[in-house]
Amino acid sequence: MLTGLGDNWWDTGQRALFVALPYLAIGLAVALGALVLYVRRLKRSVDLLSFEAGTSSRSLRNANRELKTLFDQSRIAVFLLDKQSSSVLYANATALEAFGVRTPQEMTDNVLHNPDAWGPAPYSLLDFEKALAEASPAGMKSFEWRVGRSQDHEVWLDCSFSFLTYKSNRAIMFSGVNITARKRAEHQEKLHQQVMASMAGDRSLQETLERVVRVAEASMPGGRYVVMLRDSGQGRLRWGGGSLFPAAFRQALEDMPVRYGEGAPGTAAFTRTRVITENMLTDEHWHSRRQVLKEAGIQACWSEPIVGRGGEVLGTFDIYHDDPWLPSDEDVDALTGPIFLASLAIERHRSRLELEQMVVSEQAVRRISTELLTIEPDAVEEGLEGICASLGRYFRADRVFLCRVDDVSQELNLVNEWAVEGLPPLREQVINPLPVIPVSLDALLTVSRLQIFDGHNPLPPMLECFAEHLALGDSRSLLLKGVYQGDRLIGVLGMVKTAMAATWQPEHLANIRLMVQLLSNVLMRQKLVRTLTFQAVHDQLTGLYNRHKLESFMEQEVARCERYGSTFSVIIFDLDFFKSINDRFGHTGGDAVLEEVAAIVGGGIRESEIAGRWGGEEFLILLPETNLDSAHAVAERIRKGVETYRFTIPVDVTISVGVAVFQPGDKSQNMLQRADGALYVAKNEGRNCVRLAA
Repeated sequence: MLTGLGDNWWDTGQRALFVALPYLAIGLAVALGALVLYVRRLKRSVDLLSFEAGTSSRSLRNANRELKTLFDQSRIAVFLLDKQSSSVLYANATALEAFGVRTPQEMTDNVLHNPDAWGPAPYSLLDFEKALAEASPAGMKSFEWRVGRSQDHEVWLDCSFSFLTYKSNRAIMFSGVNITARKRAEHQEKLHQQVMASMAGDRSLQETLERVVRVAEASMPGGRYVVMLRDSGQGRLRWGGGSLFPAAFRQALEDMPVRYGEGAPGTAAFTRTRVITENMLTDEHWHSRRQVLKEAGIQACWSEPIVGRGGEVLGTFDIYHDDPWLPSDEDVDALTGPIFLASLAIERHRSRLELEQMVVSEQAVRRISTELLTIEPDAVEEGLEGICASLGRYFRADRVFLCRVDDVSQELNLVNEWAVEGLPPLREQVINPLPVIPVSLDALLTVSRLQIFDGHNPLPPMLECFAEHLALGDSRSLLLKGVYQGDRLIGVLGMVKTAMAATWQPEHLANIRLMVQLLSNVLMRQKLVRTLTFQAVHDQLTGLYNRHKLESFMEQEVARCERYGSTFSVIIFDLDFFKSINDRFGHTGGDAVLEEVAAIVGGGIRESEIAGRWGGEEFLILLPETNLDSAHAVAERIRKGVETYRFTIPVDVTISVGVAVFQPGDKSQNMLQRADGALYVAKNEGRNCVRLAA
């Protein structure tokens, strides 16, 4: 029975298994299918991730290439730095040039790992590493840096540190914009101001000229400079100031004769022309000093005569080089400013010496000489009125008057007067100019003689204009003394006495000569101050304002417009093909053209408008309260005026003109850049035209 039961169970199990097998197969098939689908999805995800990784890798490589291409073409100095190893990963050509190397590896070895390649503090390698250590990914670090150990080869960069990923690594990017030109301009302006302060103060001439030399050194690095002063009495050149030279060489220059063949300086001072010696060791002008030149290691010399406003050669400005060398046109232009400063300093020094010598002679007369010497330059007329009163009281005169000869018209005018109470002013009775010919008066009033007119010595016909007003006779006396500068009559001092004191005391007559000499000094000082003031703000050749004064006017106009909301325009132009005029007719012909163009400009603007010489053949005109259309009309009028003018030399002259108007927020530099841009557009579009800045 058990056997039968077991068989029955087995049969039942088999039947159940057979029934379940299809379902198990289906389940396994479904599970297997799901597994296959999962594997396929997983494979697609892996493939997608692999594709994205490849795309990212390619994008990164492309980004690195594009970044490198961008840096390679940039005018900004860029290099990438591994902060840990202080090694350069990449550097563009601008950076390599700025640091004076050829490859990034050279920059690593010769610059970043070499303290001797850096300047002194605060621009040493230690300072750079300190700035590098302070760099943080949180923000950009900006600073200015000087590259190079000497001023002759220095490069200024406006720098910044920032972080970026380069070739999958974190790197520091150094970027630097070249600001060398701006830094040099700031340095030169500072030196220029030091020269002007030295001239305005009590500095010695040598100290002032040393500062002028520093201006030249900043303008043209690489040379050694000397200013030689001409001793007009002995016709020799003496050391005025300069760079460092061996003592033997300086001694060889001292007392150099002003004579043809005596080196470049002596020859330049004698011929009044530029003298350039490319190789002094083979030039005959330097034969007698050849041994000193060899010892000093100097081979080239350029000597430029320093000419004063009266045409007198004051000395020479000399540039020496250690190797054979010739100046370029840019060098010639760069030396123009220092030569002018040297001329101004020398003439100012000479004027000061003359005044000091005059002061010595003025000490003999106490109170009046003090009054004369304390007259302020800007109050000379009021001071002379007071001097006339002091002279009247000192000489016990009833009337004192001063007539002056006009430099231009050569007419005699009664300018200053004093009279005792009760006498009517003579200026209200006579009409200026007086009907007197100064040349005839000069023959009457020689430098060494006094003229006293009274009842015994009547007035000559040429002075009849005074006769009826002075009513000379036995009871009145007129003393006249000519006021001279050298041999030139510049004025007449007159004093009148009444019968109560009609006699002139001998000691008074002796002092009159001193007083008149002092008076001449005052007038001369007034003229010198006016001349120096004029020269400080005007161009020597054209008589127009110089660049420094124009820049001051520009700043004033910008400030006025910002404050009151007004406007003004600026015109800048230069002469077309001016170099060819100089080449064809020489600098004399070119100077004549510049003078005539200046006259055209002066005649083509209103009194409220300002014109000046901007530099070389460039001119600038400021037009207050003038919009762009009106400024365009002025510019066109001047352009036509130049085009149709018949110049002294047989040449057609034209100008190219740029015009800009003030815009809110403008600074003077912005306006000038826009006007200059318009000028270059005019140049590029055929010249002889006017173009307006946007």
